[in-house]
Amino acid sequence: MVSRRLARLARLARLARLARLDAALRVLAALVGTLPLAVLASVCLARFAPFAESTRAALGFSLVVPLWLAAMCFAFLARSAARAWGVCGALGAVLLALAYVVPQ
Repeated sequence: MVSRRLARLARLARLARLARLDAALRVLAALVGTLPLAVLASVCLARFAPFAESTRAALGFSLVVPLWLAAMCFAFLARSAARAWGVCGALGAVLLALAYVVPQ
């Protein structure tokens, strides 16, 4: 009876540690992983927008912070830290290819 209770408490403590680690990694993904995503998204918007060059530069520069905030919100809404990092990496790779590989 006592050993079952101790095993259950040890399992709960392990789950609590994993939940804290997942939360910390999700916060790290939201703060660090989404900034390159926002910058690359604004570069893509500035590159492919059908405006004059000065307007596109102003648009790209002014949209970095709102895009970063939106990406952080989505990273916090992710089910796990691995999913948050995976989405940041996948979208970052796609935006990097759009920004620097696709001809204008």
